[in-house]
Amino acid sequence: MKHTLWTFDFTIITLGTIISAIGSVAMNFALSLVVFDQTSSTLATGIFAAVSFLPSTLIPLLCAPYVDTHIRKHIIVRLDAVSGLLYLIFSYYLLHHTFSYSVYMIFSLVIGSIGAVYNLAYTSLYPELITKGFMQKGYSISSIIYPSITAIMAPVASFMYVKYGIISICLLEGVLLLCASFGEHFIRYEEQRTKTSSFSFVAYGKEIKEGLDYVKKEKGIKNIYSYMALTNGSGEGISLMTMAMFQSDASLSTTMYGFLSTAEMIGRFCGSIFHYFVKIPYEKRYKIAVSVYVTYEGLDMILLFIAYPLMLINRFIAGFLGINSLNIRESSTQNYIPSHMRARVNAFFSVIVAIVTIFTKLIAGVLGEFVEYRYVALCFAILSMVAIFYIVVRNKKHIAPIYNKDI
Repeated sequence: MKHTLWTFDFTIITLGTIISAIGSVAMNFALSLVVFDQTSSTLATGIFAAVSFLPSTLIPLLCAPYVDTHIRKHIIVRLDAVSGLLYLIFSYYLLHHTFSYSVYMIFSLVIGSIGAVYNLAYTSLYPELITKGFMQKGYSISSIIYPSITAIMAPVASFMYVKYGIISICLLEGVLLLCASFGEHFIRYEEQRTKTSSFSFVAYGKEIKEGLDYVKKEKGIKNIYSYMALTNGSGEGISLMTMAMFQSDASLSTTMYGFLSTAEMIGRFCGSIFHYFVKIPYEKRYKIAVSVYVTYEGLDMILLFIAYPLMLINRFIAGFLGINSLNIRESSTQNYIPSHMRARVNAFFSVIVAIVTIFTKLIAGVLGEFVEYRYVALCFAILSMVAIFYIVVRNKKHIAPIYNKDI
């Protein structure tokens, strides 16, 4: 392998990620909008969002041993193709039927189930396609994709949704996923996997136990992901309240909400560029991460209490800081976890994140029916702030060695 980040495989996986990101950003933006517009209820929207996360509470754990013992490239290629076909079929259905809450829910569950397995395989394979010594740069490229795509697609998706409806976005996602599947087929990396000829409950149980034993032993990894579960869940609650406020306040609009997302993603784009060119001294990564966590939650606390122009500045700063903390965390933890354990460990914590997210979405949906949206968001931001000091700072001796490891 050439001593460069931009090998053939890394280029292919990056292009595939860009293609699929275009459609997924548009869909994620539009789904909550269409449910809220049709129901005019934060509770119904919160329930929809929470149920959409249900596959992530069980499927990753069930599929992790399979992913760890099979060719991950084949998994992501096939699942992208299946998802693409399903979006095209759903588009056809929408052409001939009116809105149905239950149909949207079922479709979201199916796509979420496929996505849970896909994400597990993708995050497990991605570090293997990065040349040794280029981990920070590799993850800076990974983290730059969604911010830059979202910065472009949020207002575009808003326009497409208002002008043409959800069907046009579903068609776009279906075509793009099929294109991504075709491109990922050409990845050259050859994996050595122990592929069993038949399923064994005994072997499956041993593989799950092996992953659990690793998590119990690695207190740093456990605490990092415990904090991320809480802060991600709180972030989803804040996002739901922000969307509801922009949809229900006469002085705000869907387009303004789209540009709010754009501001954050431009910040993330700039943060990713910074991380690509500036290597953070490894001995300072923990301190920088904690500082970013505290500042980010402070920005969330005041977000819905300030004027719209200041909201845009707020989200830009939050995006810049957030992508730096994400890069530090992902490059550190994925490099630290052994390759043969990566899918199982990621599965355990994706399940925890999903469970916490479901509860926070439901709680946010209920509170939003009785309490002003901005105060609900404030409570979630305070919860995340408390988690920083209770989990991250309190367990510095376990977390700092992982963050401060030279990669």
